[in-house]
Amino acid sequence: MFDKPVILLSATIKPDPLIHIGRIDSEEREEDYYKAVSFYLKRGYPVVFVENSDFNSERIQNLSRKSPYFEYITFLSEVSHLGKAKGEFEIINYALTNSKLLSEVDYVIKITGRYIISNIDSLLLPTNAITKDVYINPTRNLKWADTRLMMMKKSFYFSYFLPMAIRNFDENNKVFMENIFMKSLLKYLLDGGELNLWPAYPAYQGIDGTHNEIVIFSLFKSWKYNLYYQIKTFIFKHRA
Repeated sequence: MFDKPVILLSATIKPDPLIHIGRIDSEEREEDYYKAVSFYLKRGYPVVFVENSDFNSERIQNLSRKSPYFEYITFLSEVSHLGKAKGEFEIINYALTNSKLLSEVDYVIKITGRYIISNIDSLLLPTNAITKDVYINPTRNLKWADTRLMMMKKSFYFSYFLPMAIRNFDENNKVFMENIFMKSLLKYLLDGGELNLWPAYPAYQGIDGTHNEIVIFSLFKSWKYNLYYQIKTFIFKHRA
């Protein structure tokens, strides 16, 4: 068992410019992912980097010299042309099938690969403290949940998320990854499951690939979001 949780980073280094918009330059995207992988490895986290454009980045692969617990897995997506959510979903499935590191744990912690979560140490629980089936950040109207960070046991993934995704993924009708995650949680709650929010709110740093916009959590923004999140957590815990 690892001292710290295994992190799955999803990535597309060379997107198809005829399909994708926003940040499509492969050199810029490679740099984004390099920074994120470096950040998590330096903090002692085992990292599984799964890339779906079959791009072999020697620069990122060489980071394995800094940690014995780093996997670089690449393949060519068969479904990413159908939408971002389809590609992300495919990456998670491919990772669970092909990663040795993930095969040794019973949970999935997926972070969108361009994002650095600067407060990662206060957000992720120690490996032996990941006891709940799923940790989530739902919206107030319960329509969707943040999927930049996803934390769940494999049992939740295969029993709830995966079946819900197979039945309901439909980006043409605005049913996205975020909606599927929320739908799977609601089904889980109906079956008697327990709602558990993230231990803290992630301080995201990086690039929003869809809009090619910088995401920065300043000290004030982090304070504001964490205050709001504490209030939200209190309300969810004490709901009637």
